[in-house]
Amino acid sequence: MPDKLNDFSTKLLINQALIDHQIACRELLYDFNHSRPSEQQKRQDILSKILKQCQGTHIEPPFRCDMGSNLSIGKDGFINYGLIVLDIAPVTIGDHVLIGPNVQLCAAGHPVLLSERVQPYACGDPITIGNHVWIGAGSIVLGGVSIGDNTVIGAGSIVVKDIPSNVIAAGNPCKVLRRIDHGQLPTEEEIQALYQQLGLKA
Repeated sequence: MPDKLNDFSTKLLINQALIDHQIACRELLYDFNHSRPSEQQKRQDILSKILKQCQGTHIEPPFRCDMGSNLSIGKDGFINYGLIVLDIAPVTIGDHVLIGPNVQLCAAGHPVLLSERVQPYACGDPITIGNHVWIGAGSIVLGGVSIGDNTVIGAGSIVVKDIPSNVIAAGNPCKVLRRIDHGQLPTEEEIQALYQQLGLKA
C-alpha cells in the first residue's frame, strides 16, 4: 500500500473536468443498467461510448466503472452481474475472459500518509488481466496486479500480487495452488468456428 502520492503510477487532479467526465460516464451507465434484456445492440452501443475498447464481450448489468476511458476489454468474454471497475489507472482485460458475479477491479487507491491523502488527487496503479482468464465470484483485484493467460482465480480471492499464467490461485491473499496442464489448446480459428456453429457469431 503506497505511502505517498508519487508512489502511484497515475495521479489525477480532482478538478471540474474530471468530475464532469465521471458524471457523463455515470449517465451512460444508468442507461446501460436500465436497458431491457432484449436490447443487446443498445447495450453494445452504450458500452462503445463508455469504454476505451470493448470487442464484443458480453457484460450483464449492473455494471459500474469510474472513468470508462481507462478500461479496455477484449473479445468474446463474459462478465457476470455486479462488476465494479475503479479505473483511475488503466485496466486491461484480455480476450475470452470470464468474470463471475460481484467482482471488483480496484485500480484506484489513496496514500497511507494523511498529509498526502488530504490532497485533491485521484491515484491508482494499472491492472492487467490476460487472455482466457477466469475470475471467480466475489474476487477483488487490486491496483498494480497482472494476471497471466489461462489462469483461474478462485471465488472470493483478494489478489494483491501478480499471478503467473496457467495456474489456479485462490485465497486472501491470493496464492498459487497449482499449475494447470491445459494440454492441446484450441487455435483462435477453432474457437471462432465453434462460436459460429453455436450461432453465437454473425
